[in-house]
Amino acid sequence: MPASSRLTPSWRGYFRIKKLMVFGDSYSHVGYSAQAPVPTSSNPLGVAFPGQPVNEPGLPNWVGYLIRDHGHGHANMIAYDYARRFDTVTGIYTSQVSTEFLPTVGKKPGWATWGSSDSIFITWVGANDCRILYTNDRAEITPVIATLFAAQDTLYRAGARNFLFIDVPPLYMSPIGESMGDKVVRFGNWNEELRRGLANFAAAHPDATVMLFSAWDTFTRILSDPARYGFNPADRTTQGGSIWFDFMHPTSRVHSILAAEIAQFLSSQPPQA
Repeated sequence: MPASSRLTPSWRGYFRIKKLMVFGDSYSHVGYSAQAPVPTSSNPLGVAFPGQPVNEPGLPNWVGYLIRDHGHGHANMIAYDYARRFDTVTGIYTSQVSTEFLPTVGKKPGWATWGSSDSIFITWVGANDCRILYTNDRAEITPVIATLFAAQDTLYRAGARNFLFIDVPPLYMSPIGESMGDKVVRFGNWNEELRRGLANFAAAHPDATVMLFSAWDTFTRILSDPARYGFNPADRTTQGGSIWFDFMHPTSRVHSILAAEIAQFLSSQPPQA
């Protein structure tokens, strides 16, 4: 499921991005909320670095690595990371966007200024949704994806113009995979429906830059050839090994690879203005 992009003049290149607005679940969680201190160049996550990611204590997840190691020299690249553990698409729409972001940073106050060209809105969600869906029927996924893009439309109306979506990884290859049974097909179906929703969103918002990064591809490459990335091949489905922190969350080393590949992808998107 390859990465893709539709670029518009709102995209002036990754090197111009100074603010990340992150929405999602435990894969992106750092423990920030609207009640936390405002992120600054000296405290770019708003919480003590690396926050409280769901991986080894004291080590970053992909958000921390992106800010710290792949900021293109921006000393003031910061992240407003509203992602929360256990959240689903409904949580993003009702809490992260509507309750956390819009009443605060969404209003572009003096203490949190941002613009359409110096910010990027990143959403990585779906793992929890796929686990709790009742069936493998695409008809059950379609309305969930519609809710996801309703949240993106709300962000657009608040001024967002640069959007990055991340698809779900092949969790059937994780330690929890053996217990998933026929749920395996849901992850592929989710990603296909996400791509369709993304295309529709892009068509409805012709001035928005809309990009898709495939975590599915990254995880598949790592799990298909762990040694290539310096991992022990015996750890493909091992909890607490070099690849998996627990039953479904990757280690900080995997997050580091993700961050590097996300940065590479964004850097490869040419400025449009």
